[in-house]
Amino acid sequence: MTRTPRLKLYLDDCAYSKRLRQMLLDAGHQVVTPFEAGLVGFADSRHFDYACQHELVIVTKDADDFEELHRQNHQHFGILAICEEADRSKNMSYGDIVRAIENITAANVPLPGQFYVLNHWRW
Repeated sequence: MTRTPRLKLYLDDCAYSKRLRQMLLDAGHQVVTPFEAGLVGFADSRHFDYACQHELVIVTKDADDFEELHRQNHQHFGILAICEEADRSKNMSYGDIVRAIENITAANVPLPGQFYVLNHWRW
């Protein structure tokens, strides 16, 4: 059986949680956090630049801001956005997020220069 390629991920401020980080590590991904990057509380553009410089795929819950950064600059290693609903019961759990990332990697879609909404990849 072919193993799905693992990703080098950057969890921005709004997507970071210890639990999600650990679940992604357990799934075999490399994970960098704003704490490790020294960027806690910095502007989204700084997180974007850091991820670009370190060849990391961004995972964010700040879809609108990162979609705008994507429109301004396609020279990145991928953005995986998590959209949240007004009805919290419809939001993705950490397990949903990890499964969606597994689904997107298993589909072998190109990530560099692309913006994907992870909500569309949960099944």
